[in-house]
Amino acid sequence: MIGTIRWNLVMASLGFVITTLVSVSSNLWSTSLIRGLIAGAIWFALGFLIRLAAGILKSPEQGRLEYQSTVDTKSTSGYNVDLSTPDETDTLKDLLRNTPTENEPKAVSHEEQEIKFEPLTPPRFVSKLPEDGEQLAQAVRHMAKE
Repeated sequence: MIGTIRWNLVMASLGFVITTLVSVSSNLWSTSLIRGLIAGAIWFALGFLIRLAAGILKSPEQGRLEYQSTVDTKSTSGYNVDLSTPDETDTLKDLLRNTPTENEPKAVSHEEQEIKFEPLTPPRFVSKLPEDGEQLAQAVRHMAKE
């Protein structure tokens, strides 16, 4: 772990103060203080986790040496990661220069394609009103009952 318990206390006090100030506007003082104490305890515990993670990230060699002493393996594979990407400019240039072969389908330009435009002709919806007034009255009575 990196640092001392002072970091935990600083984080706990910041969590307490911020939570108390935010909650005092909408709660009673006692409720705000209780919530501040709970937040301070949570931030105190989070301080330990943050210090532990910082210690692991700061000295990964120390952790690796402790692990190797407990395990009887001479292999160092998996400890180092190569983050560099290979140079692929030549491959990309070859791909751009290549012409299509006989096996590959030939790209057809828009001018060579015969494009026919046909507008959509959706069917028209036509409602037929009954010519008989009696049918219309019965439909209105039926809908009024439901």
